[in-house]
Amino acid sequence: MNDIEKAGKKNTILISISILLVSLHTIYFYQSVHPEIDTKKLIQQIIRFALTAGLLYAIYIGKNWARIIALILFSLAILGAIYGVFTIQDNINKIPFIVMIFVYGLALYHFGFSSSFSAFKKFQQKQTTQI
Repeated sequence: MNDIEKAGKKNTILISISILLVSLHTIYFYQSVHPEIDTKKLIQQIIRFALTAGLLYAIYIGKNWARIIALILFSLAILGAIYGVFTIQDNINKIPFIVMIFVYGLALYHFGFSSSFSAFKKFQQKQTTQI
């Protein structure tokens, strides 16, 4: 593995962790504002979290279909966060949306346009075909 592939691996892992942390914060934020835990919604959120983790793993091992789906979903998340920034009145509640825009924007750049990710993806695809 050369330096650009190592950089792509490191950035992929860091961005994936950031996305999972945003997802966990969303689950916590939704459940914390309600007096009781909404079990049905919590189950849906846990399933969504597991699917997000699975999609990020598929991206990590070099699956192009997962990368395309993620780019579409991250774009929709950015649009939703921008809508949230402009519709929320309280400034302190805008901070999670700004973080979402930043994290998903980085993910869009990395998975869509980064040369280090392209090199890492090719390396991963070679590794999975050799097994």
